[in-house]
Amino acid sequence: MKTLLKAFIVVIIIIGGVLIIVVGKKPFPEPECLVCGINLIRILGIAEVILGLGALVIQANLTEKQRTF
Repeated sequence: MKTLLKAFIVVIIIIGGVLIIVVGKKPFPEPECLVCGINLIRILGIAEVILGLGALVIQANLTEKQRTF
């Protein structure tokens, strides 16, 4: 049950990152620097998705190791 809950939390984090990327798109021109305005939000959203996927893979590996012992 705990494993399912952890996996569910990670999926919510991934969905949150995707929403940040999608909502972060605006029709007006973006500033050129990476840490200004919408670029920072988009980079944070992408990082959240990548870290969420990594956490999901690590969780799956740990679950598989626990089953073999």
